Amino acid sequence: MRKMKKVLSLAMTAAMTASLLTGMGAVTASAKKSDDGKRTKITALLKGTESTEQYKTFDYLLKNFCDEKGLDYEIELVNDMQDYFTKLQMYINSDTLPDIFGCPNGTLSKACKDIDALVNVGDELERNGYDEKLNGAIRDFLTDADDGNMYLFPQGLYCEYFMYRKDIFEKAGIKDAPTTWEEFEEDCQKIADQGEIPVIVGGSDAWQLMRYLSFSPWRVTGPEFIEGYQAGTDSFSDNESAKYAVNLLSDLGTKGYFEPGFASVDFTSACNLFFGGSGAIFYTGSGQISLAEEMYDNGELGFFPVPDTEGMDNMSTNVPVHAGFAEGFNKATYDDTMQEFFDYMCENFTDACYNQAQVFSPFNEELPEGLPQLYYDTQPMFEDAETAWTSWDDKLDSDVMTKIVDEQQQLAQGIIKPDEFIKTCDSLVKK
Repeated sequence: MRKMKKVLSLAMTAAMTASLLTGMGAVTASAKKSDDGKRTKITALLKGTESTEQYKTFDYLLKNFCDEKGLDYEIELVNDMQDYFTKLQMYINSDTLPDIFGCPNGTLSKACKDIDALVNVGDELERNGYDEKLNGAIRDFLTDADDGNMYLFPQGLYCEYFMYRKDIFEKAGIKDAPTTWEEFEEDCQKIADQGEIPVIVGGSDAWQLMRYLSFSPWRVTGPEFIEGYQAGTDSFSDNESAKYAVNLLSDLGTKGYFEPGFASVDFTSACNLFFGGSGAIFYTGSGQISLAEEMYDNGELGFFPVPDTEGMDNMSTNVPVHAGFAEGFNKATYDDTMQEFFDYMCENFTDACYNQAQVFSPFNEELPEGLPQLYYDTQPMFEDAETAWTSWDDKLDSDVMTKIVDEQQQLAQGIIKPDEFIKTCDSLVKK
């Protein structure tokens, strides 16, 4: 029998919230076994709704496994990000985590590790042989920085790349996609000369502009620059790849390469603009394949990876890859049944990714037939990737992040100059 509990919001008083969630945690923890001590239920806490990818994947896997084993399962859903973090933290504090729980690789996973609440997923993958199939960049993304172990299971494989309008490139006399940032800017000018918008960007969403600040340091240093910056051992003024990125974002914004009013355009609106026929280039990825599918199949769109920073030593990985909102397994409740589910999950995860959630599988297994052509054509860009994407919002303190976001908006709009941006941002962290 299937059971599912949904939590839509935690917007209530703090006392009521704490009381409610502590009680729910206790019920969840105690309802897993019958009087004779046998497991009767598998519990999960996930962020999102019934339409989100993580739910689709785990609802499918848990339903099939539990039907076969005669078990119940319960998925608790919390859609709001902050409410979810609050709920997960309360489960951590009360040591009543469910069997499976969505957990980003960062502060919350560290809190789980601090109370020894996480199964070593890397060891489990080595035990069942799936470690050899795991994409190298996904492994890198989820590897714990402190001890080198892997405690989280990937939600999927998510990749990002640029898409471009072939007709506008042809109109501007551009025969090949840019391979360096210098070529990228040259192509932008050629496109602008034709009266077209070179680049669409969702400038009101912090991550969109921040990608352009991140690209060059990532290709040249991997995670080293941003980790060093946060630690106070590196700076924009001392790191040539970071300095290059500051000037790049300034150029793209002040030379008119972004769409008019870009600072007020969010990512959803940017998607609507580009896939609706505006602009030549858009930074997007596997999450928007459904939007790109028809235009790509009609030969209207092409794609290219993150360009090299000319004159510097760039790593071979040029497609940002990450694992999404990963999952942890509760070490305290990881019995034979849960280990059996883990193996079942690995065996069927690729099927669930492609046929239920419509995302790339983190395992390097053959793609099934019948997917949009973009899946088959983009996969070679990252199937051998070994270095994961480094997202700055995962690495920076929240106050530093907020201030850099403010500065990048002003930089892209020409309100401040690159040297002013560098001076201000270098002052945000202690040496």
